[in-house]
Amino acid sequence: MKVILSGPTGFIGREVLEQCIQNSSITSIVALSRRELPVDSPKLSVTVVKDFTSYPDSVLKEIKTAEACIWSLGKARMPDNDEAKKVSIEYTLVAAKAFTPISVTNKKFRFIYLSGAGSERDQTKSLWFMQEYRRIRGQVENELINHAQDHQDTFETCIMRPGFVLAKETNLRDMMKGLALSVRVDVLAAAMIHAALNGSNQQIVENAAISQMSGR
Repeated sequence: MKVILSGPTGFIGREVLEQCIQNSSITSIVALSRRELPVDSPKLSVTVVKDFTSYPDSVLKEIKTAEACIWSLGKARMPDNDEAKKVSIEYTLVAAKAFTPISVTNKKFRFIYLSGAGSERDQTKSLWFMQEYRRIRGQVENELINHAQDHQDTFETCIMRPGFVLAKETNLRDMMKGLALSVRVDVLAAAMIHAALNGSNQQIVENAAISQMSGR
């Protein structure tokens, strides 16, 4: 399978990239990045993207024939709501629409989106903390699900909602986080790759189900 990967320089994206390279079922990886990557693999093609709000024909040509995208661009917390809307909503939806096949093929395009456990899809609900950012993340989920419903023959989405994401090698701080809702980064990456390769019968995958899906 040929997959598209965003956010390959981030904590989670780096792990997804490493596992994609190691996975024999993935034959080609197109990494969308603002800069070149210090990774050498015959599977990997790095496409430098300066503007994630538009995809020129040269980029669309690179991703042609891809069957899935693992979207891990962004941060768990973004204090600037305008920037959060741009990165979380605009970047994600532009990509989802650009990657959706124009015509029906034998497989739907799979868009695996990294969200978070605190995301709130109910845009009118009052929240005790991080209200705006949690609503923003929930709005992205709503938009992706609506896009999938509008393009049922060509596009499907799977949304991952991890809690705290822990390093593979846990330290004292990670152990404290582990007392709350959490998942190791390698487990999360494995679940996202599984969903890209095999699809998912759940559109939203909560933290506990991520571990089950990963097989780790």
